[in-house]
Amino acid sequence: MARLWKRIPGSVYKKVFDNSKAYHGALMVVFVSPALTHVVGFTASRKVGESVERNRARRLMKEAFRSVSPSLMPDFAYVLVARKPIVASSVDDVRRELARLTAQYRQR
Repeated sequence: MARLWKRIPGSVYKKVFDNSKAYHGALMVVFVSPALTHVVGFTASRKVGESVERNRARRLMKEAFRSVSPSLMPDFAYVLVARKPIVASSVDDVRRELARLTAQYRQR
C-alpha cells in the first residue's frame, strides 16, 4: 500500500506556521495550511517533558493521525503540536480530539 502522506521537511515548518489557521485543543494544536501535496508534521517542545515523554506524545499523534487521515481534505499541510496533558492521555483520547479539531476546519 502506497503512502499518501509525506513528512514535512524541517525547512517547511515555518512556512506552514506563518500561512496556516490554528485549531486549539487541550491535548494538541493543529495547524492547517494549503499545500500542493499531502504533508504532515509532528512536534513536541521541551515544555511537554523529557525526551521519553516527547517521543510518546509524537507516537500518540502519529497513531491518531493514521486513523483520522482518510477523512482529511487533500492538498493541505498539517502540523500537530503536542501540549503537556497529552503525556497522560490514551491514544483514544488523542484520536477523539484530533477528529474534533479536524471537523472544526472542515465546517469552515
